[in-house]
Amino acid sequence: MSAHDGGIKRSHVLLVAAKGLVSVGLLLFLFKRIPLDQFATAVRDVRPGWLVGAGTLLFASNLLGAYQWSRLLRVVETHIPFWKVCSYYHVGLFFNNFLPAGIGGDIARIADASRHGPTKAAAFSAVLMDRLIGTLALASLALVTTLPAIDHFHLTLIYLALVGFFAMSVTLVWAVFHPALLPACERLLARVGLGALGPHLDDLAERLKGFRAERGLFLRLFAIAALTQVSRIGVHVLVSRGLGLHIPLVYFFLFVPLLGVITSLPISFNGIGVREGAGIVLFGLVGVNRAAAFSMQFLTYLVMVAVSLLGGLAFVARIPHRRARARQSKES
Repeated sequence: MSAHDGGIKRSHVLLVAAKGLVSVGLLLFLFKRIPLDQFATAVRDVRPGWLVGAGTLLFASNLLGAYQWSRLLRVVETHIPFWKVCSYYHVGLFFNNFLPAGIGGDIARIADASRHGPTKAAAFSAVLMDRLIGTLALASLALVTTLPAIDHFHLTLIYLALVGFFAMSVTLVWAVFHPALLPACERLLARVGLGALGPHLDDLAERLKGFRAERGLFLRLFAIAALTQVSRIGVHVLVSRGLGLHIPLVYFFLFVPLLGVITSLPISFNGIGVREGAGIVLFGLVGVNRAAAFSMQFLTYLVMVAVSLLGGLAFVARIPHRRARARQSKES
């Protein structure tokens, strides 16, 4: 391993450690300000039927996400049966929740999809577009639903930050669809001594051309991604009902997309601590006490983790098949 590679690895470890410290620090801070007896009571009295409903709705939204990804894979000539796409998608969710790096699931999806397509660049381009469409849909939904809360809850500064996030999302989508982006990247890589990556970027550029020719598909998938985000608002609603909270539905539309944007920022370990702290602040604006708001966000996260365990089971179940296939390839 070169000194450059070692430096990158150390930087990555330090970044992950910093995110972990942020999450631990925020959780310790929150637990000091939350009556633990109220939190224990809320969790102990939760009605499991509502949590099952929340998990079912989240699974349904994951199926929408898998369908979105499958359509993008077809554009880059990667044809995978839908049941297998669903399996790969949940494996990706599992790694996103249980690996310290937020892109672990994306790497897993690229690795799985590339076995069925022409090149790894094709699989990478589909995952990239899937991420960009999802981010743009979340930013757009948050921009619209949070607008009524600006004056009433004095969220002007937060909304301006949200506008910036939306502008960044639009810029990223524009950059991908702009034909001059990849040549500019090649020139930059050549200047820093990574010109050998040029052929891979050329392949990626060819794959992205396919997406530029599918503007109608992009709009349809954007609508599906927005519906997926709305479904996840419903997950929060069901968890709150399981806790016996009767928060008006409108507040979930005001705050949950904004929470999604805040949690997506790479400043903590999988959003832990940030999600709960932001939930306490936002739902506290409408009279929800700290213990209840913390419980709602924490249980929603546990529901997400529980559903992602389906991906863990799928990953474990295919290990014997992969080992057998590896043995056959060695013998042949």
